[in-house]
Amino acid sequence: MKKLVINIKIILIIVFFSVFLLLSEKSHAQITESPESIFVKKVEAILLNSCLRKKNFGVKIHSLERDKTLYSVYSDRLFSPASNLKLLTTAVALKRLGANYRFKTALYATLPIVGKILEGDIYIKGFGDPNLVSEQMWLLANELKNSPLKKVRGNIIADASFFDSNQRVKTWNKKAGVEAYNAPLGALSFNFNTVAVHVTPGEKKGDRPIVVVDPDIEFIRVDNRARTASKPKYGRLIVNRVDRGDHNVITVSGTMPVNSRRETYYLNITQPTHYAAMVFKEYLLQAGVEVMGKVRVGSVPEGAYELFSHESIPLSLILRGLNKFSNNFVAEQILKTIAAEIYGEPGTTLNGLRAMDEYMQSLQYKAEEFSILDGSGLSRESQLSPDQIVSVLQDIYKDLGVYPEFISALGVMGRDGNVLKRMKEYDGAERARVKTGTLNFVSALSGYFQSADGERFAFSILMNDLKCSGRRARRLQDKIVWEGLNFKRVSLETTFN
Repeated sequence: MKKLVINIKIILIIVFFSVFLLLSEKSHAQITESPESIFVKKVEAILLNSCLRKKNFGVKIHSLERDKTLYSVYSDRLFSPASNLKLLTTAVALKRLGANYRFKTALYATLPIVGKILEGDIYIKGFGDPNLVSEQMWLLANELKNSPLKKVRGNIIADASFFDSNQRVKTWNKKAGVEAYNAPLGALSFNFNTVAVHVTPGEKKGDRPIVVVDPDIEFIRVDNRARTASKPKYGRLIVNRVDRGDHNVITVSGTMPVNSRRETYYLNITQPTHYAAMVFKEYLLQAGVEVMGKVRVGSVPEGAYELFSHESIPLSLILRGLNKFSNNFVAEQILKTIAAEIYGEPGTTLNGLRAMDEYMQSLQYKAEEFSILDGSGLSRESQLSPDQIVSVLQDIYKDLGVYPEFISALGVMGRDGNVLKRMKEYDGAERARVKTGTLNFVSALSGYFQSADGERFAFSILMNDLKCSGRRARRLQDKIVWEGLNFKRVSLETTFN
């Protein structure tokens, strides 16, 4: 009996040590598994989501300090980058124009101002400023008033010859809507070539809503056929813009609940050169300068002298508006300006794309290995790979002459721009500086992040042919970035000690 008990004890001891050794080996394997391989497994698990079941996506995450790729899948394939293309536009703009480049808007005349009266015409010429907004236009009008000037007997003549006459990119959707992101281009443009429409409900059921447009000029007219409704769910408000040749009509129809808040709509306009000149004439009037003539489109004649010129804020600040809020109009204006400055007037989209192609080739990519057909990414025919986008980010990172302005123009995850609400609940999300990209069934996110132990990475996530909502795709991107922010290289020696 004692021998049996001893034998059982021996067997139990053997079993115990066997299990112990097995668990020790498994634990040892887990300890020795590198942080890189653990990171890869986590990212691969995220990418198994059914949203990406067509496998039409590419990801690259690359260490800038070690020049080593942490993760890569389908990264050499071409995808629609959507607004991630603006990263390339920004890079070329900073390298070819410079961070302190300023856009000019100038006033000219052929006759002198005598006794506060100008007998001839005033010419206003635009040089592509994408940021000529109300405040800047007012400064232009006010400076002219202080010449001093009280009356202009001639016309206001608008000159947009710094660019060609094409107001849209050929590869964009042929049926342009009235949305602000579809605004036309022009060397002389105002308020991103959009108009703001503010609609407030009437006091009681059946009243017309109150419609206010900004700017309130003769070029913009309102056709208000809407009604105030008593029930919140009764009908809806429809605000549209109609081109009538010599003017635009804002149509307001449908219904608006009586107790609802004021709603604001931003619509693009047609005839941007005429529109900007009409605003300038109205601002002169408000400044106390009477203009007896009309607004026309023409060219500054030879022999004209400059009355006054206004310079924009530096390009570096304009790029913040471009990337943090993904403004298509600003991107295309900058592209044409690059063309005009490098290859001469008039600036064209084609010559702007030529500069983009030359930059990509300087990164050792052949012309047939990518396709860039606009500056904003609105064209679905533009094609880039995650490898190529990361190459751009690497090149900028190495160039201290442009890198600070480049990264400061990107969205700060969870803190500003159109990524204000993304990863907002995560501590340290501000260590990711990104550019978003969105089209129907396309979502992209590229930029830089800093890992938990301070290592800096460039990354690009391009997703096409989505089988889910854009919101769900963005969550997947955020999860990948979050894993990157938490990534930490730990040496084996440190682990065993």
